[in-house]
Amino acid sequence: MGRLRRERRELLRLREERMRDLGGLMLEMFRRDRFRRELLLERCAELVTVEERIAELDTLIAASLSRGRVQPAARCECGAALFWGARFCAQCGRPVEGR
Repeated sequence: MGRLRRERRELLRLREERMRDLGGLMLEMFRRDRFRRELLLERCAELVTVEERIAELDTLIAASLSRGRVQPAARCECGAALFWGARFCAQCGRPVEGR
């Protein structure tokens, strides 16, 4: 978990740095009136890759945080898992009591 958060923090820092660089690059191209489309596309693609990895890390962090909060499944006396809203056990047919 700590490694994921450190990587995310580092990627956020890198993203901000690349955004500033991209803005500076655009300004310099404007000043010189020489736009290099392929260079801009390359830098934007790098930023998108970083943002995708940040989204992956957010998903992994959220999953690891919620892992401990999952309630155990309700079980019948026979040991079978009970489905939500079930009135009878799907395995043995016993009535489900107040669950």
